[in-house]
Amino acid sequence: MVLLALLFFSLRPYFTEPTSPSPTSLIEFYSNQTFHDLQKTLYHPIEKATKRIVLSTFGEFEPGLLQLLKKRAEEGIEIFLHYDAKSFPRLNEALLDFSTKGHRASGLMHQKILAIDDKLVFLGSTNFTHASYKMHDNLLVGFYSPELTAKICAQIEDPHYPFLIEESFPEARFSFYSLPGQKMAALSSLIHAIDAAKERIECQIFTFTHLKISDALISALRRGVKVEVTLDKKSKKGASKQVAELLSKNGALIKQNNHQGLMHHKMCLIDGEIFFFGSANWTKSAFEKNRDYLIRLDHLSDEVKSKVKELFQSSKKFQT
Repeated sequence: MVLLALLFFSLRPYFTEPTSPSPTSLIEFYSNQTFHDLQKTLYHPIEKATKRIVLSTFGEFEPGLLQLLKKRAEEGIEIFLHYDAKSFPRLNEALLDFSTKGHRASGLMHQKILAIDDKLVFLGSTNFTHASYKMHDNLLVGFYSPELTAKICAQIEDPHYPFLIEESFPEARFSFYSLPGQKMAALSSLIHAIDAAKERIECQIFTFTHLKISDALISALRRGVKVEVTLDKKSKKGASKQVAELLSKNGALIKQNNHQGLMHHKMCLIDGEIFFFGSANWTKSAFEKNRDYLIRLDHLSDEVKSKVKELFQSSKKFQT
């Protein structure tokens, strides 16, 4: 009976309608490590949209999503799709019947954003692909706020967007650093939070090569702060190898995913009080060259702390 109950609990999100953020629940967390169906999480608000849909992502869109967007456009919904043209050169914009923009700047268009009806926005590490939904470790955080949604959509168009986007929710204070325009402010916010850590820092980063951030973590280790860093297992042996070895040598616990998909998170929890996440890997290119973003949540409510703690705890069973 216990096993059946656990099986039902783990499969329940695949048979129930997702809960999107709303005026009564302004922030919602979704991850495949916490048994959310990320595909349904994204499809549901697209299917319910009444006016406008804005998307931005890196790489290819899965065909089902493009068909759904085309159907919604035929029903009169405004669609605006941003993508990295260098990584997805085969997209035939003429066949889609809605507005598209292939970004061709020197850096990657790496932001992952879904905005609905100028009031609802989903942010995180999840690309709009089947592998991102089902195979890779990913996060989405949804926010209900017309003002916030408008500002985040505006920054998509400006690769040098210089303004910090902030909003205070009852559940948390939100800070959005658009990269590369806010590269210095974003890096400073992250490093200052690490420098102020007193007890524990937990990081799950797909690619980690930024030596200034690793130096800050090493300083924290020398102050007696516990540091745990989970990397994608291929990245740990490749691009992130130098940082992994530096941190391990100085006493950090280094972990990796134990499955065939990617450990695609870009998130960090400091003393259980400050939560960073976003589209940006911890690389110089992400902060200084790519169209990326870093988000900081602090002044967390007990409910948000519980959800973030659940996310990190649930992820552990997918790590070695």
